[in-house]
Amino acid sequence: KMLGTTGKAGLFLYRRSLCWFLGVWTLYFPQSEYTETVYVGQPSGTQILQVHALLDRDSERPHFYLCPVSAHKRPPYFSWFHMDMSTGVLSLNKTLEESDFKLWSVQKLGLRAMVSQSPPSAYPCYNKKWARIVLDFINATVPQCSNTKMEELCFPHRDTSIPHIMENRYPGALKQLRRLTRVHVCPNYTISYNVESGETHHILRELVVTAPLDREESERYRLLLVCMVQMDSIITKVETPLEVFVNDEDDNAPFINGTDTADVTISFNRTKGGSFGTLFVYDRDITPILIEHVHNRYASTLLSTDPWINDTFELKDTFREKKAIGGIRETVRDYQLVLKRNLLVTENRTLQLDYLVNDTTYPGLRGTVQLHFNVTILPVHIQFANVTHMFTLTRRASLYAQVLRSSQGCGTHFSSGSTSRPI
Repeated sequence: KMLGTTGKAGLFLYRRSLCWFLGVWTLYFPQSEYTETVYVGQPSGTQILQVHALLDRDSERPHFYLCPVSAHKRPPYFSWFHMDMSTGVLSLNKTLEESDFKLWSVQKLGLRAMVSQSPPSAYPCYNKKWARIVLDFINATVPQCSNTKMEELCFPHRDTSIPHIMENRYPGALKQLRRLTRVHVCPNYTISYNVESGETHHILRELVVTAPLDREESERYRLLLVCMVQMDSIITKVETPLEVFVNDEDDNAPFINGTDTADVTISFNRTKGGSFGTLFVYDRDITPILIEHVHNRYASTLLSTDPWINDTFELKDTFREKKAIGGIRETVRDYQLVLKRNLLVTENRTLQLDYLVNDTTYPGLRGTVQLHFNVTILPVHIQFANVTHMFTLTRRASLYAQVLRSSQGCGTHFSSGSTSRPI
């Protein structure tokens, strides 16, 4: 198992050796949105929530900073909050008052958290790496301990954001388990967290990924977060499910599961756009549909300098997803030979076409496969048993009335009365 939890002493569960990294990525937020509730009367310095960024390498040190939703306009409430550059903890810059609620009538306050590998620049809010923060501003004081449900002590009521982790990335803290705004509501309670796994329970604070994840092993982890609230000898357990998805990167080479050669015979179907033969190329990575996702992009090259071949054939592909063993998605590409122009009925050739198929974003040395098409082009012979046909036309036959249809150059004739005219 590769998802664990850590407490004050930095205890890592399910430890294993690190795997090698295939690509250089950068800091990123595993969670796209954070939600919490703030109340009138909460004092300056109150911690609200904590954002996390996962690393590309151990030497990185993320720098967090706070931005408005619009980089061009700061709302009046923006100055109420502060984000610690090192820890990503969002806290209050001032004591919230009832007059603040009247000043800003919108009950949801929107902010953005940014992260970079270096201290903020002159224009930090133009960074593309951000996570949305949504705060419910309640015109009331924080409920007393006696009026607070156990569920509210443990977990935010609208925490619906699903964490996404890039595979092959350096491990680190993924999620703050404690609800920071409720830490001091019930001072006589001891609140601890764990992940349902059968391991020994510890006093925990964060959900941690303890080793690089491999999407080809598991695309999704279904966890059960357990919050234990202890007062004297009474322990109350509150549970909530959490799914963690693993995002793909191009870390698998293409391969052929079967034959790399197709025998193609071209006879009657010889018009432009005709497709022949099908060969399959497999890739354990998935292929994004969105253009901005650039990984797992393929290109094909015809290994021929013959002008006639280059003007006549091209290789076209479509891709689809299939589920491999364990239900893990992978890509299958279907390659077909396509005519770029019409072929004459007299064309008669035998040739072999070799195509190099390349995964252009795979960083290793085995990112190419070869496909082979053995092509036989047969001439088409058109013969008529009777080359002359007789038709009787009345004088009332209208202009452009269709009399017959024949192929060009086949020497067909028709006769009407004593008149015979070749087509």
